[in-house]
Amino acid sequence: KEEQREALLTAICQATDMIGWTTEIISPNYISTQMLKRSKCSLNVISHTSAIGLIQHAIDHGVQVSEVYVDTVGPANKYQDMLSAKFPGINITVSAKADSKFPIVSAASICAKVMRDRVIKSWHFNEMLAFSTDSYGSGYPADPNTKEWLAKCLQPVFGFT
Repeated sequence: KEEQREALLTAICQATDMIGWTTEIISPNYISTQMLKRSKCSLNVISHTSAIGLIQHAIDHGVQVSEVYVDTVGPANKYQDMLSAKFPGINITVSAKADSKFPIVSAASICAKVMRDRVIKSWHFNEMLAFSTDSYGSGYPADPNTKEWLAKCLQPVFGFT
């Protein structure tokens, strides 16, 4: 599956006359810091802020954005209203399962997943860890490698080692 995504990304990158893309890498440290500070910031807000920043980045770089398709994070209508208010004049569509409904969202999903895979493969832990970091998987709860890695690292009294 990862190899398929890499091949699709190559095809996307070769279609420069039709498509351009960018991603924002949000580190686990940033997410933890935002979620644990005094005035907490939810994962949804972090995601919304990133999407707004990516749309604004395209506009700032001269892309004539007329339509935006986004997979929902939280209630779709509320998210769509927020984006529409932030970007008046742009037709915003927020939909659950947008990556299976709109080819452009499928392409964006491929770009994001390939970048995630590459970042995870090259991730360097600053902490002195007492366990292997070779096979922790994607980090998603459904990933069998992630489940196995978490189970190996769980210490019944103190949490994770």
